[in-house]
Amino acid sequence: MCGILFSIQDQHSPANEPYDHTWATLQDLNSRRGPSAQDVHTISTGEEEGAISNKMLTFYGAVLHLRGDIVTHQPHVSKGGNVLLWNGEIFDGLFVDHHQNDGQVLMDQLESITDRADHCTAFLSIMERIEGPYAFVYFHASSKMLYFGRDCLGRRSLLWHRGAQPDNGVDSPFILTSVGYSSFRSDLLPLAEVPADGIYRRSLGVVENGIITKCPWVSSCVAQETPHAMRLPFGGVNRAIPTESQLPELFPEGLKFDQAHPEVVPAVTKDMQKAIDDMIDILGDSVRRRVQDIPRTGLPHDARVGILFSGGLDCLCLAALADKFLPEGEAIDLLNVGFENPRSEKAKAAEEALALKRLKKLGLSDSSKSKANSNANGSTTSTSPRIQQQQQTKYNVPDRVTGYESLSELRRIAPKRHWNFVEVNVPFEEATAQRSEILERIAPLETVMDLSIAMAFWFASRGVGHIKDEQGELVPYTSQAKVLLSGLGADEQLGGYSRHKDQFQAASWEGLIEELQLDLDRISTRNLGRDDRIISDHGKEARYPFLSTNVVKFLSSLRVDLKVDLRYPRGVGEKILLRHVARQLGFVRASSHWKRAVQFGARTAKMTDSGRSEIGQQVVDRTLLS
Repeated sequence: MCGILFSIQDQHSPANEPYDHTWATLQDLNSRRGPSAQDVHTISTGEEEGAISNKMLTFYGAVLHLRGDIVTHQPHVSKGGNVLLWNGEIFDGLFVDHHQNDGQVLMDQLESITDRADHCTAFLSIMERIEGPYAFVYFHASSKMLYFGRDCLGRRSLLWHRGAQPDNGVDSPFILTSVGYSSFRSDLLPLAEVPADGIYRRSLGVVENGIITKCPWVSSCVAQETPHAMRLPFGGVNRAIPTESQLPELFPEGLKFDQAHPEVVPAVTKDMQKAIDDMIDILGDSVRRRVQDIPRTGLPHDARVGILFSGGLDCLCLAALADKFLPEGEAIDLLNVGFENPRSEKAKAAEEALALKRLKKLGLSDSSKSKANSNANGSTTSTSPRIQQQQQTKYNVPDRVTGYESLSELRRIAPKRHWNFVEVNVPFEEATAQRSEILERIAPLETVMDLSIAMAFWFASRGVGHIKDEQGELVPYTSQAKVLLSGLGADEQLGGYSRHKDQFQAASWEGLIEELQLDLDRISTRNLGRDDRIISDHGKEARYPFLSTNVVKFLSSLRVDLKVDLRYPRGVGEKILLRHVARQLGFVRASSHWKRAVQFGARTAKMTDSGRSEIGQQVVDRTLLS
């Protein structure tokens, strides 16, 4: 993972204070993404034949060392003047030995085609073969062409300031950057997200100077008819409607499924068993490629891999699969975040006061209630250490409870693994103090829901918290893991949201299929750029095994009822394939966990009594952040 920053400006234009301030700000922000090395390279087009004169191209790269034996600096610059800024990971499609840097491997591939007459076609052919997340900027010197873009799922962030051509003939600066700032920053040039719908190119030649065109991602059947297009590595969601003979019988009448009886599961048909086996193989291969060969940069006992761990179904399966592909004695950090939420504490206190009032009316003593409030370890809170008491009250959020339940199952199926369950506890004052900065990192997104989700990820990925020692006492701990696995993509593809249930009830299987396709189509604009900007702010890299293009291709091809069967009640039918996978991996109780959005599981949603109704899609009211 890297921070990349690029600009085109008129080198002889008058002093441009907005540009200078913008560049300095962006250079500082991008350096956070790449603490291992930072470099800059500039090109002046004033002396080059066939190019518009007086242009300055500036390339800045900040590197986080995660591939190869040594730190490889960016930008990559060839003898012929080609320049590559690469923020990505090549997991398949191009061969990268574990001793190599994938950015350098890509640059070598691009150099092999640099003199071809059909350079653009050859370039796109290389890019469409890459399996992995990326955002990049590439300047091809001989054609005076600038290429830039994101992978087809938008797993890496890229923002732009497109500039304009005013009447005086002087172009305003053109900027590309991995990370940006809020639109409220009127002293800086405005930024927007580069769509993940293709690779863009901008000509610096005399004839087509400044013209931006798009080489779109299209389906295989359309690619042959579309010039300079790239084939999507997966097709649309399978639209086959299951027949009655293909569907397993529902539970016998009168048998109610709930979390008290997780052993009661839907029948596994022959088709479903094949889907389970294939899913374990394909998702397992995706995890393997994302956890192997990570260079060790810290102490020998430091975990190299962390998991954003709510204890839910998605992250638990990733943890079990990661265990299969990491050395046996190596630790894995499970990052579990909980927030002190005054509104939740106030509601809880009101409930307890009401319960106490009822007890008094019944003539029951207060001592019986105190005894009932003994903690889960069998001792009362009055005898617990202060930090443990704090953890059991303020930070005993839903995801903390689920996290510990799932941890016990993990330790049962993988007893030789050292699981660091990192309790990331965020006091209300600290969360409030960081809200403005976090809002800057998610820009150009700035809704209430985006901020709530981003707060959980920002503090979790920072990894500052506590773990339990051998005596069960909480001790300070900071995760050194640079690679963080996320379960993002599972709910979108496997029908984990309540809106999938709504569509199924309204329009049966057809409505469900439409909703799954919609989720896949919009995932780059809703989630991934934001999460990349947030997590990378700590010099960490998020990796998404459920969004490997091989996993997406497999899940898109499956018949819908093999992924999600919403004839069943909650905790059974949604993500039914992954529930069966969890059972086959050895998890019993966790296989019946319900979906809980991170902002509710960690309690970042509605943290204040502001007097304003906070709706998820509303823009954040900045007056409430002070």
